Amino acid sequence: MMGHDHALVIGASISGLVTAHILSHYFAQVTIIERDSLPDSIDVRAGLPQARHLHLLLMRGARELEMLFPGIGQELVAHGAQSVDLMNDYRYLMAGGWAKPHQSTHRTISASRPLYDWVLLQRLRQNPKIRLETQTDVLGLVGDLRHVRGINTKRRDTEVEHQFLAELVVDCSGRSSKLAQWLQALGCQAVPETVIASNVGYCSRLYAKPEGWNEWKGLFVRQRPLVNPRGAILTEIEGNRWMVTCGGFNEAKPPLDEAEWLNWLKLLCSPILYELLSKAQPISPLVGFGRTENRQRHYEQLSLPAGVVALGDAVCAFNPIYGQGISNATLGAILLSQHLKEQDRASAAWGQRFQQALAKSNQFPWGIAVGEDARYNTSVKRSFGATLLRNYFDQINLASSNNPIVLNRFTPIVHMTGNPSGLLHPAMIWNVLKGRLQSATPNPTPAIPTILSASQGA
Repeated sequence: MMGHDHALVIGASISGLVTAHILSHYFAQVTIIERDSLPDSIDVRAGLPQARHLHLLLMRGARELEMLFPGIGQELVAHGAQSVDLMNDYRYLMAGGWAKPHQSTHRTISASRPLYDWVLLQRLRQNPKIRLETQTDVLGLVGDLRHVRGINTKRRDTEVEHQFLAELVVDCSGRSSKLAQWLQALGCQAVPETVIASNVGYCSRLYAKPEGWNEWKGLFVRQRPLVNPRGAILTEIEGNRWMVTCGGFNEAKPPLDEAEWLNWLKLLCSPILYELLSKAQPISPLVGFGRTENRQRHYEQLSLPAGVVALGDAVCAFNPIYGQGISNATLGAILLSQHLKEQDRASAAWGQRFQQALAKSNQFPWGIAVGEDARYNTSVKRSFGATLLRNYFDQINLASSNNPIVLNRFTPIVHMTGNPSGLLHPAMIWNVLKGRLQSATPNPTPAIPTILSASQGA
């Protein structure tokens, strides 16, 4: 295939799908190279081990996806995804107790990962500029130290090798990216990496939402550092189902044995999920996940050949338990779009500017993930300022249960729609202090309606 006015995307992850959509505005042809077969229905595929776990879309991700794909929110809801008011439809157990629900403008969408992928994939299949090459492995790069001109591939079903030439190659192949090795094969230096273990493991399961359920749509039981390193989330998704994901640090990782897992639920900061799920109907096995390290590949520190860039988890992958992946991958693709407007996009200098800008964009979500994980990983050295900020976050967590102003101001920061500097605004600091100093009556534990009887259990 000719390389002129052609872009290649490695990987049909959400990062790859969004990137291909953006590239189609700048190139006459975009080809996605994917090692899996892509499903013809809303289903889990082998190359997405995260697909069986919870994916609550952060508000920033929901907003940016709607901007890129107008009407996609309504499309997801039409397939059964839940449009949720984060403050009113969910119940949160914070360090200071249960937060009081209230109506807000903080809205997002709750759905399974296969549904997100399916709706995006259908949009791309309608784009005549985008071509999908599935069951295809990438063997390496075509080019030299100065310029990457394409990739060498091999079909999994026929073992036929083929060379794709392109003006730009974008690696969106995720945590398992081999771009660093391919670049070294061309003679490039090794790509520096930062890896910080999270020491967390988690597991997930689907449940049938009880018939007649009219209560909340989600439940968050937070872990408490140094007190209880276990946390869990329940959220309603399409198909009248509950998705439950539980995580624990170090020796508190959740087990996959049925009886042991139910006993593990009793050890959460509240037994409510044990009381709820021991009576609910499971509709999937327990599925575990342990590859949760935080990893940055520092392409911004190297002089890369022209014609190749990387983004998404291929560059910066977080502990997935914080739910930043989809939103951060979308922001990286949008950043690429901004750089594609520049005149020298065929140069090595252009690629380096993009990787440097991406590294800067990744700093805040990286700081959140690593800052939380550092509580449970003594090998991570924290600066004095980072320790102060972490302690302030603890005070926010404590104040959030009885001060809606604090919770409303903090939620946009977590969901990447607010300016982090707002946490240090005098009004915010005052409300945090006020929330800690006031003696308030604890909010009641969310009710479990009598419709969930023991007869519904497994």
